[in-house]
Amino acid sequence: MTPNKRKARTEEILRQRGVPYLSWLPCVESEDETELRSSEEVGVRMFCLFCVIGSAYDFSDKSYTKYLKEHQLWEHLSPEEASFLSNPAPLKQEMLSFTWRCEALFVLMWAVGLFDTLPFPTRQTDNETIISKFPSFQRSPWPFIRSLKVRSKSEILDASDLIYRLHWATTQGELGGAPGPGGLDPEVVYEWHYAINWITKYGDLDWDEVTVDT
Repeated sequence: MTPNKRKARTEEILRQRGVPYLSWLPCVESEDETELRSSEEVGVRMFCLFCVIGSAYDFSDKSYTKYLKEHQLWEHLSPEEASFLSNPAPLKQEMLSFTWRCEALFVLMWAVGLFDTLPFPTRQTDNETIISKFPSFQRSPWPFIRSLKVRSKSEILDASDLIYRLHWATTQGELGGAPGPGGLDPEVVYEWHYAINWITKYGDLDWDEVTVDT
């Protein structure tokens, strides 16, 4: 599908949902221009996020840090994640920010087929559903990681185009002091945009530096 056709299809979805859109907002990259993260990259990032999020919910539980170190995942943490886990007393706001990463994690899990669909982002993802998809901490994560397969570029870019335009809509709503249009949850949309931009190597940036331009 061409970028223009993808954009037109997304705009029709938004129109049906009553979500405003900007007709001259640019297209996302074409499939030929896009390089996706590898399945192993996505899998490793999933486990890092899972452990960071778990720690953010209960910082006294050191099993997540232990797991990362025992299974050679610690070195794959982003600098901000490693700093957070190494801090004996992180700020409450910092912990809260990392709990929101469960929404980015959900998109990564969708991207490797652990969830069949991306629902319209009107509410937070159920954490128990996310947890149920991960193997037991009694097992190495690596066989699971190596079993994953990233979805096609077409599917990923369909999601990227939609999330990009949803983020524009929620940003405009926030600027005007209005609630998210179409029932959208702005925080969820932001995290989804962050994750999909990392998957598509938008700007070819590392995890901590990902941008979410609208």
